[in-house]
Amino acid sequence: MSANSINSISEFLLHAGTEYQVFDLGRRLVPIDNQTFLEIENASAYAPYPRQKHGWFGIVFWNKNASSQHYIWFVKLPLDEQGLVVAAARNHFLEIIVDALGQSIAEDTEKAQSLPDNPYSFVPNQSQLAQFNALVKCRLNQPLNEDAQNVEAYIQAPQLVDWQQITMQSVADFVHSLNLHPKKAALIKAIEHNYSLYADVFLNTLMEMCESVALPDELLCTFMAEIDRQDSINLSALRSTSQSVFNTDINSKLLDLLSKDTTQRLDILSVIAARHFEQMEPLLLTKFFEQAAKVDEKEGHKGALFAGFFSDLVQIPKLRRQVLTLLHSEANPALLKSAFKQLFEQARK
Repeated sequence: MSANSINSISEFLLHAGTEYQVFDLGRRLVPIDNQTFLEIENASAYAPYPRQKHGWFGIVFWNKNASSQHYIWFVKLPLDEQGLVVAAARNHFLEIIVDALGQSIAEDTEKAQSLPDNPYSFVPNQSQLAQFNALVKCRLNQPLNEDAQNVEAYIQAPQLVDWQQITMQSVADFVHSLNLHPKKAALIKAIEHNYSLYADVFLNTLMEMCESVALPDELLCTFMAEIDRQDSINLSALRSTSQSVFNTDINSKLLDLLSKDTTQRLDILSVIAARHFEQMEPLLLTKFFEQAAKVDEKEGHKGALFAGFFSDLVQIPKLRRQVLTLLHSEANPALLKSAFKQLFEQARK
């Protein structure tokens, strides 16, 4: 097998005799069917959840004829201004893996786990890796972490279980299996009833692990109330309420948050941009960019922070038209007009 005889990562994996499952690790953690991934890497479809001008993917592959072991590549592919994969970069990655592996992956899948150093591989942070592992187990019907039972026990009786023995991975496993759990209703009621008894570290971990899960309405309401229950914004709660579809309650909550001076912080705006883009109808989008402009001005970024958020959000396929429409809107408030003017001036340099 040579780099010239294959045209995609998908084709390489098929030729190598493996089965595989692809996951998007951009703004959400979601499985992608193989045909969609092929279209994305061939630049015939947009990367749906781009982040930092890249598409981020976890590729799980295995050769069931050789062993039951699963292997993973974490691959980030650069995107052009339209949000399409840069073909030259994808081809370069192909050359690297073909040069390193040849056809050996068919007989020796384990060798493929350790690719040579390359600019396209990445290592997810601890939180994302725990969520990824949990989702992979659920999708491939693999056994969950045995410690997930400790999470279940702590949720039901926090006075009797030592939360410090609970791992982040076990919380992720519990969260990703909750919607199919035979005791789902009872566990949700237990969370609501015992909420004030849980350790803050456990609560924040639980909420963080929920950021790519469709939450039951009861938990969504509980976590939404936690976002600004105290004087400061709880970032874990803000992340936990991320949803894959538009939700009027979350949209209203974000509109309220972005009307307050307390959300004029880079970390808060970063979470909203990364996790709540699905809620960004024109009004929320305007409010978000206004806050970004205020933070940019307050912290002396000279337009760089505002430009970063603009270039990040304009690459999201669902938001691209809205962002470009806002860019040229005559109805923008003065602060936003000034920020966009500075953006134009920087682009000309």
